[in-house]
Amino acid sequence: MKNYSVSAAIAATLLLSGCAGGPTPIPDADSAAARLYAEKCGVCHALPHPKRHSAGEWPALIALMERRMSERGLDPLTPEQRQQLLSYLQHNGR
Repeated sequence: MKNYSVSAAIAATLLLSGCAGGPTPIPDADSAAARLYAEKCGVCHALPHPKRHSAGEWPALIALMERRMSERGLDPLTPEQRQQLLSYLQHNGR
């Protein structure tokens, strides 16, 4: 039988317990902006929490994601949708 270090056991426990909790809910999840965020941004990947990026970072990320949407043949954001998403993400960003 192998001897495992206590720190390795603790690390494994913390890793597994972190996975069990699931993602952190997004702010104002029932709002129209949050639903739009989930609808448009959750198509290709898991939704990052808005606090993952600062208010100043979100415009460039939206532009990048719009290019990726175009590459995948997805419907582009309307100017109104872009503004609604950007407002939501900047308001709830870090």
